Amino acid sequence: MLCFAAASCITSYSLIAQCPINIWDTSNDGSAYINDFGNKAIYGNFTNVTESQYVNDGRLYFFGDINNHGLIGDGYGYEYIKTCNQEETLITGGGTTEFNILDIDNPTGVILKKEMSIKTNLQFSGGIIHTDRTRTDYNVRFIEGSGHSGSNDDMHVNGTICKVGGDPFVFPLGDGDHMSPMRIRGQNSFDKFTATYISQNLDFIQRLSKGVYPPDSQDFNVLRVQDKEFWTLEGGQSTTITLYFTNYSEINRIVDDINDLIVVGWDGEKWVSLGQTDLVSVFGTGTVTSRSVVPNNYEAFTFGLLDTDGDQYADSEDPDRFDPCVPDPISDACQNNFCVSIDAAVYLEGALYKDGSYLNEMRTQVNDFGYLPGQKPRTLLGVATDPGQPYSSPPWLYNGEEGKDINEIDNIINSNVYPDDIVDWVLLSLRTSESIESTVCQKAAFINRDGQILMIDYFDCCNQETDEFYLVIEHRNHLAVMTPEPIKLDEGGVLKYDFRNSESYTALLGYTQKMIFPGMFAMYAGNGEQVLSIESPRDINSNDNGFWARDNGKHSGYYNQDYDLNGDVNVHDKAIWINNNGIFTDVETSFN
Repeated sequence: MLCFAAASCITSYSLIAQCPINIWDTSNDGSAYINDFGNKAIYGNFTNVTESQYVNDGRLYFFGDINNHGLIGDGYGYEYIKTCNQEETLITGGGTTEFNILDIDNPTGVILKKEMSIKTNLQFSGGIIHTDRTRTDYNVRFIEGSGHSGSNDDMHVNGTICKVGGDPFVFPLGDGDHMSPMRIRGQNSFDKFTATYISQNLDFIQRLSKGVYPPDSQDFNVLRVQDKEFWTLEGGQSTTITLYFTNYSEINRIVDDINDLIVVGWDGEKWVSLGQTDLVSVFGTGTVTSRSVVPNNYEAFTFGLLDTDGDQYADSEDPDRFDPCVPDPISDACQNNFCVSIDAAVYLEGALYKDGSYLNEMRTQVNDFGYLPGQKPRTLLGVATDPGQPYSSPPWLYNGEEGKDINEIDNIINSNVYPDDIVDWVLLSLRTSESIESTVCQKAAFINRDGQILMIDYFDCCNQETDEFYLVIEHRNHLAVMTPEPIKLDEGGVLKYDFRNSESYTALLGYTQKMIFPGMFAMYAGNGEQVLSIESPRDINSNDNGFWARDNGKHSGYYNQDYDLNGDVNVHDKAIWINNNGIFTDVETSFN
């Protein structure tokens, strides 16, 4: 029901907010109310004059600019900012503008030239909110208990955000090109924090709006400071500060060991260490959290490199730590003090298979649909899988923690932590002989669409007594492969082998890999049941067909029966099994 001053109440149940042929201006010069059964669509520019009030308990659609000099608020309905003419929405005026649940759906953007309050939730469906960083009164203000959803690189606040209240909060900040949020943990209902994000992508005025902070002015225990971006945070109450780093941050420019990463603050003269109380890192993306600080004591915050004792060495590189090469560089301990790196590639047959033929490059459908462990499914009926590498269960029983934080990072920013070209996870092992008993190191890693193996962090295989190893690669529904002979490390400690164009290990009767095209090999697909018997991990047999038949028809998820790696268990997976039934390998695997 729509009720206006000097007007009767009008019932409106069927109003559909679509763009009309003709656009007209609308204004309110008294009091207006939309009840919880009502809808109203305002086409064109809307003006709420001085001392006028607009209360919405229903659904209110704005298709033009909003010029508010009175009060928009005190309601419990839904508000939508949309566009008919593909132009930015301008929000101005000296009045109080408060939305309960606001959906931003203008891909062209929203220009905010006032304070706009959110009482319950700000939903990003399309577009960026822009504010002027030189004006502290131009901001998005979140009332205690309110939040936001849907923010990402294409939908965030490019400007200033104010948060009131003691509940934990993630500021959906960015620069218009990418999102770089900051998280705080307030303590009291009267806490107030105001935040901005500054990067090199901004124009001169916006970039320098908060000040100049030379990256080479550092306290004794800060070795280096990141100079591409920083955050400002105003507030008189103590809080921890969590900064989010992405590929844009180029953290590897300032730290070789991610464990040395800290939060630093500009105290007016120099960058000082604010410590590191928590660190999450997955494939170059993650968060670092400071100790509890009072934001008003610092003008800006960014990333730094820790040097606890001020000797100009990062802690992880400090020569005062135990070094087996000092003082005897030719001792056995020194000669064996190296870490192995992996430069390897392999193809998964299932990801190459499509509609009865093979592609030249692997598909990434499981990743594209959001079915990999820890991802948020992007399909309506998608089934989420818990974060973490998928080889902790039998038969592998690998207890590595790779990927355990993917879900935490994804919850901070609504984006895919997995790089777009990732196909799936594989499990790597180094052995000193053909026997599984000689395994010295294991690590779960990503496999790229071109077959390259990509480590999330370091391989963590150090101080070995030999410099040559067999490399084994396992997958959750493919037959394992192993190098046909031990591979000697190069001078940099790198083990290099390309299974894509080279045969793999066989002892006598076992198969190596499948030839997809002349000179192009792939791991055999169809080995989904690897637990039932001691032979299961080493051959493709009727057990794998029974395993498939049991869950045939499952869809939109991460399944070991999904032999073609497209997220569904269907007849195409059985076709792969039929082609490979009876294939076996001589590689000893985890169940032996």
